[in-house]
Amino acid sequence: MVLLVLSVLLPAELLSAGTVSPEYKLKAALIYKLTKFVEWPRSSQEKKQFGICILGRNDFGSALDALEARQVGNQPIHIQHFSQSEAVNSSCQILFVSESKRPFLKTILHSLAHLPILTIGDIDKFAEMGGMIELNRGHKRIGFRINLQQADRAGLKIAAPLLDLATIVETIQP
Repeated sequence: MVLLVLSVLLPAELLSAGTVSPEYKLKAALIYKLTKFVEWPRSSQEKKQFGICILGRNDFGSALDALEARQVGNQPIHIQHFSQSEAVNSSCQILFVSESKRPFLKTILHSLAHLPILTIGDIDKFAEMGGMIELNRGHKRIGFRINLQQADRAGLKIAAPLLDLATIVETIQP
């Protein structure tokens, strides 16, 4: 069901993106589709570009770069890669946190908690640690775990159709 809803009109350029694994081609397409189900605060909507950022190892290859030909609302997409969390800035509306950042995940998510940046990851327990959307593999599909509490804290509104497809979780307190 998740794939059916989000895969309608998948960007063709994503499906043909180089030697990227099929899983990460699909995740790149899902990241783009998620922009249609999230509302950012007005200040984010007034920026010249819509920043999709990757923190850590880039498993997407060129799949996300293909999104630079697209827009979110009236904003052209701009892809950025960061190796250090300190470099992440307000030019990002979406931040995908790579598995390579697992050892620093709680610190990273805590430092971004009040910024209007949609944090996405495919790390186990990502949402419970304070990430907003965790992409997880089910049997032959990718599912979602959403930390709605964290999205609200950052001023992001996630549309009901996406929430209906997701498992809602809360941040686990240390």
